[in-house]
Amino acid sequence: MTLRPAPARWFELLTARDDLTVALETLAKTRAVELEIYSETATRMTIPDLHGRMEDYSRLAQRYQQYWPMDDIRPSALPGRPTHAMDDALKQLHAWCDQADSQIQRLETLRAERTELRLVNEMLSHYGDAALNLVLMAKAGPALAARLYVLAPRTHASQVPAGVITQAITTRLHEFLLVLGPPKEINDLDQELAALKGRQLDFPTWLRGNLAENRDQVSQRLAEIDRQTRQLQRDIDTLAEKHQLREALGNISQLDWVLTHVVNLPVTENLAWVSGWSSDLTGRTLDSALKRADVRALLRFPPPPKDKTPPMVMHNPWWARPFELFAQLLGTPAREEADPSRLLAIIVPLLFGYMFGDVGQGLVLLVAGVTLQRRWPLLRLLISAGFSSMVFGVVFGSVFSREDIIAPLWVHPLEHPLPVLTVPLFGGIGILLLGLLLNALEAYWRRDMRTWIHVDAAVLTLYLGTATSILHFTLGVTVAMAGLLWYLNGSLWQARTGGASFTSAITRLLESMMQLVINTISFARVGAFALAHAGLSLAIVAVADASGHPVPTFLIMLLGNMVIIILEGLVVSVQTTRLVLFEFFVRFLKGEGRVFHPLSMPPSSGHT
Repeated sequence: MTLRPAPARWFELLTARDDLTVALETLAKTRAVELEIYSETATRMTIPDLHGRMEDYSRLAQRYQQYWPMDDIRPSALPGRPTHAMDDALKQLHAWCDQADSQIQRLETLRAERTELRLVNEMLSHYGDAALNLVLMAKAGPALAARLYVLAPRTHASQVPAGVITQAITTRLHEFLLVLGPPKEINDLDQELAALKGRQLDFPTWLRGNLAENRDQVSQRLAEIDRQTRQLQRDIDTLAEKHQLREALGNISQLDWVLTHVVNLPVTENLAWVSGWSSDLTGRTLDSALKRADVRALLRFPPPPKDKTPPMVMHNPWWARPFELFAQLLGTPAREEADPSRLLAIIVPLLFGYMFGDVGQGLVLLVAGVTLQRRWPLLRLLISAGFSSMVFGVVFGSVFSREDIIAPLWVHPLEHPLPVLTVPLFGGIGILLLGLLLNALEAYWRRDMRTWIHVDAAVLTLYLGTATSILHFTLGVTVAMAGLLWYLNGSLWQARTGGASFTSAITRLLESMMQLVINTISFARVGAFALAHAGLSLAIVAVADASGHPVPTFLIMLLGNMVIIILEGLVVSVQTTRLVLFEFFVRFLKGEGRVFHPLSMPPSSGHT
């Protein structure tokens, strides 16, 4: 089992300039490449000529984007040079715009008319049976003016001018106001209703007959508008197919991605040079992806430039990858630092399960993790946490807070609190010793074992002796004294070789031992939370049993378990994270490595 992160591998790719876009997309799809420009080539592929073309595209998009196809947008198989591909795509867009513009204008006119008529139809549907002749209202003048306003629900004019006749029609969605009066007074009312965000509707001049006939005429016109709208949309879609708009939009989207991520590549007349870091340490993934995409390219993996710092790659098995999160909270392990993810795959579930031991509640967490892991990958941690909770639920004899369903494999926590508190202390000693041993492993990687043996190994021995004294006082004190003498001798050696002074070494020893003692005591909270979990479960069961009826008993148990799963599960997760970060990681992990940032995926993909 390797605990050492690997530096990413430097790669260089020489490709035909016409294949550059496809090559970059292929590399991005592997999720194994981070670009970093480095070449002695004098000529650089700066692409300022594409920015003007992109501005032309943005103007077209602002006007017509809502009418472009949105699904199955794919770039062409061989887009060629960026400028040529962009020119061809813009030519297709302009040709489509020239032919589709008249249909789009007609479509927008019909949609505006449909919006107005739907409001008129809403007003007519709530008008009642009173006589109403909208034709006469539309022809009012010049002595009288007529208006139809639509307002937000429960919005009314505060003051209606004298001589103005109004009628309000209230619907569930709007407040309509019919107004008839002298033009001057109507104009004054216009200003007040405009301040209330009122909207004036035009009277349809083609209406004839009474109110019932008006409703039928509006409904027929709405049906005709819908028919014409569908036909116009089909015509616009047909033009999109004719001018291959999906391919053109795919090429532009791909080129925009290139502009965003690659703005200064070294090139010659016919070749382009791509370089950077790869998490594909064997090179087989990149090579096979380029061959499948039929990219004309030469891929090699030379030693990295001396002035470049490689990002670090964690090559963990699938079951340990979710636990990389904990190290990432502190940073990224450097080349001489241990990646603790595989160890955390054991430590974290043990800590969580001990504090949250319950078969039923653990099963809920496990099912939640399995169900939601694809949507929220972070929740994969619930799978191992839930399984561990189920195991400790068997150990403590708890099922959905009840301790009368199964017998405990070990003890009920509240009946035997002392061993429940003691066991995590010894577990914490083991975790801290593991951290000290990882520090030794890192010293070996740094080729600094001599210093570790003289000083840090003595601290480990002193701590081990102190911990052993709890079980066997004489043996523990003997080991601790040997560790102390060892440390004093090592400190004198360090002072003679130009290291820290003897006084500062003693101060550091006192600080280190104090930290180790405090860190050890911190693990007592694991047992304390196990007791708190059992106590809260007991309280819920007592309240439920006191109800005296099956229905409230079930409801109380259901609600109580939900509270425990959500609230206490969150608190236990925080405590587990705290113990890992501040008790375990502090022994060996600094997180000084550089993060690997893979090239982001293009917005559309037409290559495999």
